Amino acid sequence: MNKWLKFILSLVISALGLYYAFGQVNFDELWFHLKSVNIYWMSLATLLLVFSVAIRAERWQMLLEPIENIRFHPLFGATMVGYFGNAILPFRLGELLRAYTISEDNRVETSAAFGTIILERILDLLGLVVTIILFGWFFPFDSGGRTIMIGVVVMTLLGFGFIIVLGSTRSHLMDRIEKWAIFEKPFAHRLLTIMNSLLDGLTSIRATKHVGQIVIHTIFLWVVYYSITYTVILASGISLSWIEVGVVLISTSLAVAIPAAPGAVGTYHAAAVYVLTALFFVGSAESQAFAILLHAVGFIPLIIIGFVYFLKSSVHIRDISNQHIVE
Repeated sequence: MNKWLKFILSLVISALGLYYAFGQVNFDELWFHLKSVNIYWMSLATLLLVFSVAIRAERWQMLLEPIENIRFHPLFGATMVGYFGNAILPFRLGELLRAYTISEDNRVETSAAFGTIILERILDLLGLVVTIILFGWFFPFDSGGRTIMIGVVVMTLLGFGFIIVLGSTRSHLMDRIEKWAIFEKPFAHRLLTIMNSLLDGLTSIRATKHVGQIVIHTIFLWVVYYSITYTVILASGISLSWIEVGVVLISTSLAVAIPAAPGAVGTYHAAAVYVLTALFFVGSAESQAFAILLHAVGFIPLIIIGFVYFLKSSVHIRDISNQHIVE
């Protein structure tokens, strides 16, 4: 599919999400709930969000260690730049920008760094799978919801299993590919080098000595995400049980995976409003205010801090479209 067609489709999906979430809105009520928010709980949610990026950066450090030992602060900054890129660029190109940022000042190829980022996202999905299983055990999702979640669980486990198998067979696979006549050509040899570097990153978890710590970091990351959701609910004055908070977290996390405008605008709001109004019978204006606040907590601090780190770095937005992004 043409990239511009994909971009237009993502904007349409976001527009539909925004229409669902805010098509019927009482601005007076919405403004009342927004200005009544507890600023202390919102501040705590913001701090927790920045803390979650630190956890992610430390986990990335352990994933990268078999390739290159990189200090924590550059990884934290590159992660922030990646969030900034995802907030302003389509197709989650911030992930490429993040990989390029860390490769600029370190002896790690962009393709290898990008491979570890793909691995990191699969680990995130595994954390989501655990969250789905935990709260799905207690909450009676309807058949449609359970089907979606079972699909996410199966696809994630298959993806992670593929990485494990790939790690054990990659040397044999690369030997077979190298024997193909096409790879005798210079451009094809370069492609093979890039593929090999990407696999280095993607399968780095098999070479790391920190598997246990990576698992703990992944679980802790989702505990922090749960805490952020719960804190914003407290800030909004909405009363939900601990199980219902988990359902909100699962729904909004799944919404991020839907192709949409940068920052999951629209899809994220629609998921939050749907869960609160349809499942927990919270008022429309309260639900809309919560959706705005939760998205703002996960969007505004990251784009501001990420922009600062981006200005301090030596990279440019155009770098992700240049040929040397995979060198």
